[in-house]
This record gives sequence, structure tokens and C-alpha cells, in this order.
Amino acid sequence: MLMVDDRPENLTALAALLSDMELDLELVSASSGNEALRQTLKGDFALVLLDVQMPQMDGLETAALLRANPKTRHLPIMFVTAGMQDNHHLFKGYESGAVDYLVKPIEPLVLRSKVRVFCELYAQRREIEFHKTHLETTVAERTAELTALTGRLREECGARAASEEAQRQLNEQLEQRVDARTDELRRAMDQIIESEKLASLGGIVAGVAHELNTPIGNIIMMSSALGDRMGELAKAVREGTLTKSALFAAVDDCLSATRILTHSASRAGEMIDSFKQVAVDQTSKRRRQFDLRETVHDILHTLGVVMRHAKVSHELRIAQGIRMDGCPGDLEQILSNLVMNSIRHGFGDSGGRIVIDAQRAGDKVEIVYQDNGVGIPPELHAKVFEPFYTTKLGQGGSGLGMFIVRNLAHGVLKGDIRLDSACGQGVKFTLTLPLVTP
Repeated sequence: MLMVDDRPENLTALAALLSDMELDLELVSASSGNEALRQTLKGDFALVLLDVQMPQMDGLETAALLRANPKTRHLPIMFVTAGMQDNHHLFKGYESGAVDYLVKPIEPLVLRSKVRVFCELYAQRREIEFHKTHLETTVAERTAELTALTGRLREECGARAASEEAQRQLNEQLEQRVDARTDELRRAMDQIIESEKLASLGGIVAGVAHELNTPIGNIIMMSSALGDRMGELAKAVREGTLTKSALFAAVDDCLSATRILTHSASRAGEMIDSFKQVAVDQTSKRRRQFDLRETVHDILHTLGVVMRHAKVSHELRIAQGIRMDGCPGDLEQILSNLVMNSIRHGFGDSGGRIVIDAQRAGDKVEIVYQDNGVGIPPELHAKVFEPFYTTKLGQGGSGLGMFIVRNLAHGVLKGDIRLDSACGQGVKFTLTLPLVTP
């Protein structure tokens, strides 16, 4: 992890806050933006903690240069600042490539939690890359073996007409080896899919953690202000200077602070409940009865930060009372992948709109997902659900998102998914599922 700050005491403080984490961290320090750029060219980093206000080259300029370099384009950057908390500077920071902000004085628990999330995402990404490389190497090796075996068989058949029995035996052995290798590849693919699902859940975790900062910050600020106001009131009582107007003013202030505290706590509670339900569904694979509208609402709630940053609005047209029996985590994974696919591939900088509709059709439910993005050309429809097919290779797309969607829809939920799209007309995915999963 790279720490960038022009003040040595700040670097020392950051290192001290991260020294007792259970992660095996290698901390690299840089005292300027230029030194930080040199360090990123030397090594691979999971995260950069970047001070905003530095002489010569500030954090925003450094982040812009990191984003301009293909080698460091996707390096997560977390700004550290003691000021510049207004919306203008925050938006400017996000436009420069920041994934988050840390405001001084830094809360140790917040710092460690965010560092842990990005380190885990980095480790998962490296593991996926490793599995992919290993899979490609294995396929190449097995292809070479099969080619060599086939060549030897042709030579033997041409040289000796009496070797038909030997050829038959070799063909049987070959089929067995192909089946064994196919099983190995299938298991490797299953592992990659699980890693991709965990990476998706990790992104939701980061978004929820960021979203909780606002209501929790309001609670802390209002609690402090309420304490100060009550202290002033107590002092006036002790000194005998309390007036009726001052008492009424203090009561009004306390009531106002109480309303803000209640609203902020309720908002934080709703976000935590939504995320907890989504996380349990996606990790436990438990079967249960669930309300379709509530489940879709929960997944959209947990993706709220990502959708707002991408300027994406949504409309939910699912009626109350559609009850399903199955594993909601798989349905939540499908919808999460569709939303992220729209953000990454369908919408530009100006954002877009998503509409999710659902209707009962006998013992099935038909869920329609639509966006108003750039759409997909008809000639690419057959490739959309293929594994490792992506138009964003090297830019954060693994090519497994829609493959996982189809695998879950057909193989796990025993349903069907159809694509309807054209250039400039957005996409429409129709998901038909049984109300009770077999």
C-alpha cells in the first residue's frame, strides 16, 4: 500500500494506525506527487492513500496523472484531507479518480475497515487473474496433448491397417482424458464464478460503508451539539441566570436535534437492514419465502452509492404481494450484475435510467429489466452470455458478469432469460422464473 504525504509525521501516524492489522501489509511512503508516480511505476499496489494538499503537485494533479497512465489507471485512490469537504472539491476529487475520502482527524476503525476492503478486493482480483492464467495454460497444454495424440493415431492408421483394435483402445483412453480434463475445467470455472460473486459483494460492502458515513456523522455532530446546549442550560440554572425565553430556546434546540438524530439513526438502520439481508442471502444460499418487491428494493438500496455516483436513477414497478420460494441471493446476484453492466457498458458520463417491472404469469413470474443506455447490436447478442467476453477488457470488466447471470437463471433458478436490444435503444432483459424453485 502506498502512502503519500509531504509531512513525515503524517506518514508516521498512518503507518502506526495500520501497523497492528492482521493483514500482511507492505507500507511504502512517498513525500511528494512525483515520488508517488515513481513508486507506482516500480511496483503494484492495492491502494493509495493520497494527501490532497501538497506543494508543487497536489493530490488531485497526482491522481489525474495516475489515471492517465494505463499501468496505474485502475489503481484505487483514497484521498486524505483536513479540509476541502464541500461538494465542489469532493466532486472534483471523484472526477480525478478517487474512490473515497478520509477526513482528518482520521478515525482508526474507519481507516482500517476501508483498507481491509480494498486489500481483500485486490487479493480477489489477483486470485481471479491467477485462475484465469492457469486455466488458459491448462487449456493450451491439453490442446497440445490432444493434437499430438491425434497426430500419432493418424500415423499409426496410415502405417498399419491391422491396428484398428489399438486405435479403438487409444480413442477410449482419449475420451476418458478429455472427460477428466473437462471436469477439471468445470471446477476451475465454478471457482472463478464464486470469486467474481464475492468481488461483487465486496463492492457492495464498500458502497454501504461509504453511504453510512453521512447519517453516522450527523448523529455524532448532533449528539455533541446537544451536549453543549444542555451544558449551557445547566450552567444558567446553577448561576440563577436562566430566563423563560432562554429555556424555551433551549427546548426548541433540543427538539430539533432530537429529530435530526432520530432521522439519521433510522436512515442508517434501514441501510444496514437492507445490506444485511442481501449479504446473508448471497453468502448462505439459504432457501426461504420472500417478497419480490422487498428483495429487489434491498439490492437497489445497497447499490445506491454506486448508482448515484454514476448518475443513474431507477423506477420500481413491482406490485406488492408477489411471494416466491427459493434462494433470493441468486436473484439478487442477477439484478446486481445487470445494474453494474448497465453502468459500465450502457451509460456514459451523463448517467441513465433503469426500470424494473414484474408480473405474475400462472405459476411463474416475469421480471423485466430495462435501461435507456447505448444498447447492444443484434450481431453481438449471441456473445453477451459467453464467458470472458467483454468490451471493457483491461478496464475493470472480467467478462463473467452476464455468464453468471445466465448460469444462475438457467442452472440454479430453473428459469429463462431473454435479451432484446438494438443500438441506441437501451437493453431489455426478460427473466422468467418459477414462483417455487424446484
